[in-house]
Amino acid sequence: NGGAWTELKQAKFLLRHLITDLALGAEFTSYFSCMDMIEALNGTVGDLASYLDYGYFGVIGADFDETGKATGEYTPKMSYKALQTLSSLLCEEYEVITPDIQDEAQESIRLQGNDNPLKDVLTVGFRKANGSAIAYWIPKNILTETIETTISIRVHEEGEMRLIDLLTGDIYSMPETMIQKAENGVILVNLPVTDSPLMLTFGGFYE
Repeated sequence: NGGAWTELKQAKFLLRHLITDLALGAEFTSYFSCMDMIEALNGTVGDLASYLDYGYFGVIGADFDETGKATGEYTPKMSYKALQTLSSLLCEEYEVITPDIQDEAQESIRLQGNDNPLKDVLTVGFRKANGSAIAYWIPKNILTETIETTISIRVHEEGEMRLIDLLTGDIYSMPETMIQKAENGVILVNLPVTDSPLMLTFGGFYE
């Protein structure tokens, strides 16, 4: 309440919140709430101004009339798409694993400098029967900071690689210029990383 929230920040928080719950082994996790609502926490009967108190934390946005009642017009927010994407990726049986990755920081033309060190990045691994995945992000304070940077990492998983933006559901192939063969695994060069979780998938995990 009173925080400098936006729909983008809400979506980032939702993803970080739910993935962290899963990483910690929560048997049940949910996101509050489904849609925006009028709360009327301190309302007085007959005093309209006293109860026009709204909660805009739903993943679906609602429109309200002058009396505070929902008009029936609802709009999915960025957080709705993020929740949909994460749910579709983890709708089958999976296990949480520790990602087998190492820092291979090098020069990053995009940054006009060097990669961000892997120690600043939170990573959560998942494995399903048809592949594996690594969700990762830099845990900056969502209300005050944003970051878009790169990392270079050595991975040891096998199979076709994809990079998924969990905010939008966009799926990207890995260009050959970003893949370096190594004796032990492959090195992914200048992989994008932000304050919102991305997911690197292997094999058929994303299908």
